[in-house]
Amino acid sequence: MVSIQVAILLAVILAIAIAVANYLYTTFYASLQFTYIAVTQAYAYPRDGGTEVKLCFAVGGSGGLKIVGVELNGHEASEVKVVVRGREAPEIKAGDVGYVKAFFPGITLTPGQMAVGRVVTLQGFSFFFTPQISNAEGGCPGE
Repeated sequence: MVSIQVAILLAVILAIAIAVANYLYTTFYASLQFTYIAVTQAYAYPRDGGTEVKLCFAVGGSGGLKIVGVELNGHEASEVKVVVRGREAPEIKAGDVGYVKAFFPGITLTPGQMAVGRVVTLQGFSFFFTPQISNAEGGCPGE
């Protein structure tokens, strides 16, 4: 009788151990598949009849993302340039640090005004930012 109880107890412990191991494995695997952009600083400043936005970023997670657009107060940028380590890059990967420049023709912002924007990726992710509005371009760390 005791050996049956021990066998049942071992089966229950084994089932719980397998469930916990599966949970930990899937959680770890899912975290490796996620890529995100951390906008560390954002600047908006006037340029040639419009406003240019400069976004300093760091990429985390794993994999890569392609930035396809930038929006500011609901308006899409007419031109977007992504720079990683001093060179233009079509795609950003985990561990990259750089900046995005986006030009918004016809939009005028003044210092003290509140603006909200977002970076849009080909994969469907959006990363929001609030730029500091100034009269000159700001610098990014490591630039």
